[in-house]
Amino acid sequence: MVGSLIVGKIMIVFGRKRILLLGIVIMGVSMAMFGQIMYFQDSRLVVAICLVSRVFQGFGSSMIQTTSYAIITVAYKEKKQKYLGYFEASQGLGCALGPGFGGLLYSFVGFSFTFYILSCSLIVMIPILWFQIPNSVDKEDDLSLEALEPDHQQLSLSSQLLQDTSPSTPTYTKLFLRKTFTLCTLCGVLSYFSFAYFQPMMPLRLKEFELGEEIISFFFMIGPVSYLIVSSLGISVVMETFGKREFGVKGVIVISLAINGVNQFFIGPSEFLPNSLIIMAIGQAVIGAITIFCIIGALTIMIQDSETAFPAHKAYVNYLSSGVFNFSLQFGQTLAPIYGSYMTEMIGLRNVCTTVGVLMIAYGCIFYIFCITLDNNKSKDFKEIELQKSDSESKSII
Repeated sequence: MVGSLIVGKIMIVFGRKRILLLGIVIMGVSMAMFGQIMYFQDSRLVVAICLVSRVFQGFGSSMIQTTSYAIITVAYKEKKQKYLGYFEASQGLGCALGPGFGGLLYSFVGFSFTFYILSCSLIVMIPILWFQIPNSVDKEDDLSLEALEPDHQQLSLSSQLLQDTSPSTPTYTKLFLRKTFTLCTLCGVLSYFSFAYFQPMMPLRLKEFELGEEIISFFFMIGPVSYLIVSSLGISVVMETFGKREFGVKGVIVISLAINGVNQFFIGPSEFLPNSLIIMAIGQAVIGAITIFCIIGALTIMIQDSETAFPAHKAYVNYLSSGVFNFSLQFGQTLAPIYGSYMTEMIGLRNVCTTVGVLMIAYGCIFYIFCITLDNNKSKDFKEIELQKSDSESKSII
């Protein structure tokens, strides 16, 4: 979470390519550090190494993910939803294959060498990516021109009227003061939250059905596999289709929040539904398939909203938006298991799923009211002002 916000600020200074490669190096080093714990006997030292390596791994991951979002949304502006889908598909593939691949390595080479091999595989990628990623990805990373010297001529009259403010350098605070940006950030938080809160308690829940460890492992692959399929095949088609309609991507977010909320009743399943493993499997499949729409939709709207507010700083606000977005995902992923574990002890997993379902539906209604209904009314008022101004100018000319 912390690394995402830092990376969002420094990308424009050091360049996206360098930060991406440095993030991979840090990830590789953290993997090697984790493999070292087998050689220490002092439990305090083992815990200390684990904590330090996880801190490095988290920061390296923030450098990779945040920079990847920024590269895709800047380099592929017209097709960013399509390529964001591919990027999310790669993460879904990693989540689906990681446990099985890691377990296979462990069975052959043991604990330490499992992490050494993963570390080497990351380090080997550095020279390949250095030559494969063009230096042109950093062509807009010019702090002196882009972040500090806004081109006032780029600001249209309509954007000035909408914002009713003078152009200034964007900051995280200024972005969070924007209603749409903040609500989309919360969409990112809730997306990962709804995807992860039940995972710590799900193995115990599945054992109530007397399932073996292999079946439970397979059950956990349902969500990532559906996430992979939809993100690689369906996301661009849906976004392009709905993006041309009146509600656009915001409508996709509202629909995905509503479906996600209803689907939470299946994950438990809720007490008012049959205690069926099939219903739970359907819930896993749907949560993986629907989460991607809210994630990519939220990032798309965040970038559009920030570029509208700061049209002279499009590259910079893109980097800030990517940092905030990755922060929101990691915040949701951090909060989710804490909430899920604590509340399961209090009211049981089936009731916890019901509460999350109600939360998602309620937030979908809030998003619809503030980001669609009120924005449409504001747009109509703005058009009326423009029309009245045009009429007055015509009369003055006459």
